[in-house]
Amino acid sequence: MADPPPASAVISAAFPAPPPFYKSFTPSNLARLSELEQSNPSLTSSDLPSDLRNLLPPPPPAPNEEYRIFGETHKNPAPFSADATPKDPPNPHRLVQTTRQLLLAFLSLTHSLATDPDTWAPKWDEMKALFSEAHAIVNEYRPHQARETLIHMIEEQIERCRTETKACKAACGKVREVLQKVERSEGTAQPNVIAEEEHRLRTEKDKDSRIADEKSLWEVIEDEVGRFD
Repeated sequence: MADPPPASAVISAAFPAPPPFYKSFTPSNLARLSELEQSNPSLTSSDLPSDLRNLLPPPPPAPNEEYRIFGETHKNPAPFSADATPKDPPNPHRLVQTTRQLLLAFLSLTHSLATDPDTWAPKWDEMKALFSEAHAIVNEYRPHQARETLIHMIEEQIERCRTETKACKAACGKVREVLQKVERSEGTAQPNVIAEEEHRLRTEKDKDSRIADEKSLWEVIEDEVGRFD
């Protein structure tokens, strides 16, 4: 019977199986954990039975403490201190130099694998160290990236405000033109209205005068006719 593969090989596989503690996440175990948490809100994994300890996430690693992810060991960096001495500005020549060293290390690794495969481990460790150094150099550009991103956002905001201001000014200009047209139309219509009113009054006055003249004429005719009678 073949021996089972080591845990590191299983974790590093292309399609690794789920971790074995997934079997602990059953409805009954979750219900028990909920009851224990209600009775003791400050419950920790050490206070739980062995079959329920996997249901609580482990505490985060302490600063400078090592932890494992996917079969690889990592070290938790120390927290950033505001009082720490600022580092020198990033040097692009360091990144170029590290990249060239990576190429040389890769060539050396391929040569070792072709000539003496047993000596690949030191070359691989050297490449890992160079990759970590390159990653640290790239991280030094984070403040510069944040500053440039903020400048770009502010420039976009200013440009958007300028565009909105131009649109508001154009709308105000159109409103002024409409008001001026209305004012001119009212200015030309007012004299016409006055002239029409004066003409109407004059016509009514002439009509009343004509009626009075005709009435006087009929009175004169009646007097004359009556006199002839």
